[in-house]
Amino acid sequence: MVDRAVIPAAGKGTRLKPITDAIPKEMIRVGRKPTIEHVLTVLKKGGIKKVLIVVGRQKSAIIDYLGSGERLGIDVYYRVQEKPKGTAHAISLAKDFIQNDFVIMYGDNYITPYNTMEDIINYHKQKNSQGTLVLDKVEDPRRFGIVDIDQNGQVHGMIEKPTMKEAQPYKRNDHWLNIAGLMVMNPKIFEYIEQTTPGKQGELWLTDAIELMRKKENNLHGYIFNGTRYDIGTFESLKQADIQAQKNKK
Repeated sequence: MVDRAVIPAAGKGTRLKPITDAIPKEMIRVGRKPTIEHVLTVLKKGGIKKVLIVVGRQKSAIIDYLGSGERLGIDVYYRVQEKPKGTAHAISLAKDFIQNDFVIMYGDNYITPYNTMEDIINYHKQKNSQGTLVLDKVEDPRRFGIVDIDQNGQVHGMIEKPTMKEAQPYKRNDHWLNIAGLMVMNPKIFEYIEQTTPGKQGELWLTDAIELMRKKENNLHGYIFNGTRYDIGTFESLKQADIQAQKNKK
């Protein structure tokens, strides 16, 4: 049963300054609601009942707004990442919270339709996969983790925030497949996080841990997402997400 999720929400949002000097980027409104509320709605639609949000020390606004999650019909818990040690470290804080396969969804994602989560979990089960990465198409790979998959959806490689030269082997026609800040993972990922060495900027990247898992388990899959997805990490993507949410009246 996939009924728990972890939301990394400890990033500083430096590209959205000065807004993020006042509020966490996850609390920036997209349409009518803060981004993180959209995230919780997507998770709830997929049958997720309990969520652990990993926040930074300066993100009490998230806790104040969401509280226990009762208002949204989902149980919400929190862990604090005291220092910015990377996405893999943030996920490692959830180890004792997770029992079975679980969802990871970044707190700065705006995704529609909301009910896409159910399809992703079903795909994960059908593939009997150790991990399913939700992928969308991007024209510039340098801000993202990008992936190479075969015609059956099996993952054959990935790289985090590559240079354009590093990204060339992963190119598909005129685009790359980006890890869309959403995935379903087996608890074995925690073993591989422990084996992960610091990458760029001395942080532990979740992509590196997943790549270790892929090499050992050889059972990771990619789900190509056909809906609409924005990570609101830049003013341009935030603007586009807000326009989309206004159209959807969300």
